[in-house]
Amino acid sequence: MKFFFLRMIAMIVAVSCLLLFAGGVAPHEEYDVADPETCVMNLTVFSDVHVEGNNYPRYKVFANSMRDAMQQKSGSDAFLFLGDSTMNGQNIENLMFHGTLARLLKNQRVITIPGNHDFGNGGGDFEKIQQRWYDYTEAFFGRKQTTPYFCEIVNGFYFIVLASEQQNIDSMHMSDEQFEWFEKMLDEAAQSGLPTFVLAHYHPRMVNKINPDSEYDLCRILADYNREHDVFFLCGHLHMSPGPTSFHSWSGFPEAYLPSLTLLSPEGEINEESGFGEIVEIYPDRVVFRIRNFYTGEWALLNDAPHEVTWYLKNPIPAA
Repeated sequence: MKFFFLRMIAMIVAVSCLLLFAGGVAPHEEYDVADPETCVMNLTVFSDVHVEGNNYPRYKVFANSMRDAMQQKSGSDAFLFLGDSTMNGQNIENLMFHGTLARLLKNQRVITIPGNHDFGNGGGDFEKIQQRWYDYTEAFFGRKQTTPYFCEIVNGFYFIVLASEQQNIDSMHMSDEQFEWFEKMLDEAAQSGLPTFVLAHYHPRMVNKINPDSEYDLCRILADYNREHDVFFLCGHLHMSPGPTSFHSWSGFPEAYLPSLTLLSPEGEINEESGFGEIVEIYPDRVVFRIRNFYTGEWALLNDAPHEVTWYLKNPIPAA
């Protein structure tokens, strides 16, 4: 009962927004993973939704992209949102975002992580805005948080979330406690023998250590782990349009940079860069990242070929 009225208000707000700003859109055609027969698990990933109370084009892209995400024949094992789901962390934005997910992604596994905009984007009462995010997360996804970083296990796969512990705009403030916890989670994940997914709003070189004398190095930790195990780092924040650097492993581990789902033109209009996210397909011997425009219902192309990358696993997934 604690969050009953919060959920009710969010649903009313979401239904109203859907009818007013995102109604009357014909559903896209169904689509699927590349190889449904051998796909072990697949993920649908978005970042930087930036739901804003007075920005209807953003909401239209967001809502219709969620509708397309539900057209996948095999279904998604988890929907990941890599931060900046709201513009300012305001109640109306949280009601719109969480209510719309509850309405359109019914009964789906959803993992949301906080970004700088969700925690006030450098302004306001950080602890109050942070607690607001925790309340919405618990109300809609049942995850009770006392820290912005956490871990969830989906079908045996570890999803380790890193997050800033202080007010920020362009860096992830991490304490030694978070680093210690992260290494512990990696040790646990290694025991599963499965690929590990590390999620953050910021890329791994945008870290500001709260302890200036700390010897922890996020990139080194990830690279060391990836020598024997399989780890994939997914992040947003940069609003990076799909291109040649959307995926790379320059620091010794695979990295995927998510575009902003609701990126608009300078005039605030929906354009050809609006609506992008990713599908991640896990197979026994490889992990495939595929970029999709969920607003138009089309797979992205790079140089006239499907915009995707395949990383082969050092430790193949055993047959069930």
